[in-house]
Amino acid sequence: MTSKLQQRAVNILRLALPFSALFSLSAVAEPPEIEVFDNVRQQQWVGVSPVSRDTIWISGEKGTVARTTDSGKSWEYFQPGPGDLDFRDIEAIDDRRAYALSVGTGGQSRIYYTENGGNSWRLRYRGEADSFFNCMALSPSGEAWVHGDSVGDEWRMVRSADGRNWMQVRSAVAEPPQSNEGGFASSGSCARFNNDNWMIATGNADKARVLIKGSFGIRFRVVETPMEAGPMAGITSVWPIDDKTFYIAGGDLNDDSGDENRLWHYQNNEFEALPGPPIKGALYSLSLVDHKGSWLLTSNPQGAAALDLQNNEWFKLSDANIWNIQCHGDISCWLVGKDGYVGRLQWQAPKQRPKL
Repeated sequence: MTSKLQQRAVNILRLALPFSALFSLSAVAEPPEIEVFDNVRQQQWVGVSPVSRDTIWISGEKGTVARTTDSGKSWEYFQPGPGDLDFRDIEAIDDRRAYALSVGTGGQSRIYYTENGGNSWRLRYRGEADSFFNCMALSPSGEAWVHGDSVGDEWRMVRSADGRNWMQVRSAVAEPPQSNEGGFASSGSCARFNNDNWMIATGNADKARVLIKGSFGIRFRVVETPMEAGPMAGITSVWPIDDKTFYIAGGDLNDDSGDENRLWHYQNNEFEALPGPPIKGALYSLSLVDHKGSWLLTSNPQGAAALDLQNNEWFKLSDANIWNIQCHGDISCWLVGKDGYVGRLQWQAPKQRPKL
């Protein structure tokens, strides 16, 4: 048994130790805040493509594309084609070059390209009358894939190897489409190229599936998912880590009160449902960003939220009607949505909290 004298010596030693020897400081991730810009044209924005800290392209309704080269202090507006086009996706290369994708049937699905900062645009491809494009993805090499709704028993995809020549591809997937299988043009995120892998999301059919292939693969393989499926339900956004690991977001776009299993992680041939974000309804966008920890970002007409993957904790970022979140590396994350909503994430320094 410890004597009183021995205990007193221990207490004196503790007092003599520096505070840091008794307590360790742990860095706790802090969620980002949103800086909202009120100098942007009041209309619906859906596509967003940050290419640097300063240069961001956005696209939306009324045939409009906009660009800032000074981090949102000022904006330039362009009209690549007719004013009734709806540009749901934009994929920019730098401050000069960008592709804008419009959606719709009757020839409204089109791809425009600029190489002079938006001052002039060229029509690169126009879909057939019964084609409806949803989204496109672009690789650093210049290869591009466009995901369209299937027609009958045919996939309607468009590919370009170099950004100049575009062609419809109907045999790029290892399996035929399901009845009515297509995609969702809710954020331009249903097709993505990441870490040398192409990935495409489907919905509106009996099963919600992902199509995935490596950069040198010939055909997309098909993976069935547990995401809610059916008319106006399925996967809206994808994020491949590699060909065997990815995240998907989505849900039922007809149910704005749904809050179950709208976000999934796939690894080792198994799906794991992630905790639901603090916004209801189908999720429209999905981005993974590493900034002093790994974060999943998502949004829909009821707001935006960030998941701290290390602690599995959600943070509500906004209640605004936000359709899309996209990032350039970890330095430039931008949000766009209805009524001219444009915002930028401002990352907070981790707080140092004492830990016994």
